[in-house]
Amino acid sequence: MIKNRSKVRLRSVFSFVLWAVVSCLVIASGVVWAEPDSLGWKPHSIRVGDGQGGWTYKTAEYKILHTPGKGWTCGFGIVQMDNGELALLATNDPGKSFWYGSGEGERGVIAFGSDRGDHWSDFQPLGDQDENVEEVRPMLTGYLGNGVLTYKNGWFIGQRHFSRDFGRTWEDPVPDSPVANGPGIGGEGNPLVERDDDGTIHIAEIGYNLGGPGVDYDVREPEHGFFRWSHDGGKTWTDEVNPPNWYWDDTHNGKTWRRGISEGSLVRAANGWLVAALRTGIPASYFDRPHNDEVEGTGTSISKDNGKTWSPVKHLFKSGRMHAHLLRLPDDTLLMNLTVRNDIVNGEVVSYRRGCEAIVSRDNGLTWDVQRKYVLDEWQFYYPPDPFFGLSGHLSAALLDDSSILTVHNNYLTMGITLIRWKP
Repeated sequence: MIKNRSKVRLRSVFSFVLWAVVSCLVIASGVVWAEPDSLGWKPHSIRVGDGQGGWTYKTAEYKILHTPGKGWTCGFGIVQMDNGELALLATNDPGKSFWYGSGEGERGVIAFGSDRGDHWSDFQPLGDQDENVEEVRPMLTGYLGNGVLTYKNGWFIGQRHFSRDFGRTWEDPVPDSPVANGPGIGGEGNPLVERDDDGTIHIAEIGYNLGGPGVDYDVREPEHGFFRWSHDGGKTWTDEVNPPNWYWDDTHNGKTWRRGISEGSLVRAANGWLVAALRTGIPASYFDRPHNDEVEGTGTSISKDNGKTWSPVKHLFKSGRMHAHLLRLPDDTLLMNLTVRNDIVNGEVVSYRRGCEAIVSRDNGLTWDVQRKYVLDEWQFYYPPDPFFGLSGHLSAALLDDSSILTVHNNYLTMGITLIRWKP
């Protein structure tokens, strides 16, 4: 018993020291510990690459939102609805006292913004939630028009949720369809939502699973990515494909491993192509490192036949950047927002930066201008026991009715949701 108490005491001391160190980092970074929405938007500066290794700067606006009281708040989806309101879908874990350790389980919440994000309601529970489910994360958020808002539970819970009154009340969840290898698919990112002249809603989504019922995660095995369509607003799914080109081989130390994709985002380019931004699997060189998912990457793939076949994955960032969200701007430029969990270039860690970036394509997704990227948010962080621990994650974005962008991402040091309002 004395030995066990000693362990508890040591863990408590370690937790206090860790809290103190990180608190100093937070204070040094200038984070304001106050009710953020009452402070309004704050001036913000975005760095923009000039294509020659230098930078120009653009002005933007910055805000941090929290749920009332203690706990951790994390944003997962943002849309502007046709009544002008913004719907922000998120989670709150009231038992998580900081970015490490376990809490009481994440629960879905929603807040509504007006005046393009100038004002926000309090967060409220996101419909009835199953108390037996440990985590409920609202992912693949889509607005279908006429007040219909939808999202899918994170991971592989297998439920899709619908509201028909702009997110105020929610219907009983609809069971999600399984795919060819048996289980359902989980995912994160943005779906593609399209409407015919007769009002028919079409949704395309990307998701993944681990390969079959009961298969456990193994870092050395690929995830299995799927693309599919719904032609009835998300109730049933058809035209499913598991693209062969979403797998590739990665060789390290003389051994070759099969890799695959997990989550993905979609956009329709001006020429009719479907463009996918895909979260790519862990490079084999990182198999034995901790926090493996924080060194996954981002690639793109294009379909010229409405999703039947896809081009090979083109790796934009093999490691460290992920959670892509795609938008098509009014001038037909494609915009990709990205989370920066690790600043890795050509397999090397080049800085301590974490944050959020964006890149554009002006040729319907064929190429992306990485040399002229937008650094939307950044901070320095380094945790010696795990140098790849990113302290940032999850991302969504909305094209607002004045052509500005509202990017939502999560700096875990703030325990809140970061909003950046800007124009490319």
